Amino acid sequence: MIRVAINPATYAAIAATLPSSVGVEQKRAPNGDCFIWLDRAVVGRLCAMRGPGESYSDVILRLAESS
Repeated sequence: MIRVAINPATYAAIAATLPSSVGVEQKRAPNGDCFIWLDRAVVGRLCAMRGPGESYSDVILRLAESS
C-alpha cells in the first residue's frame, strides 16, 4: 500500500465510492489534503494517467467525472 495525498474536494467527490480496501487517515496534511492508502498497482495506473502538472487529485476527479 502507498500513501497519497488528495485534496478535500476530491475526497468529498469519491468518499462514498471508496472500497473498504482504501485506508483513510484522520490526520490531514498541513495544507488540508487527505491521506489515503492505495494498492501499489492503483497508484501505478494513476501515475500513468497523469498529464503534465497534474496531481493525483486531478486524475481522480477526471476519472470520476467521466464515469
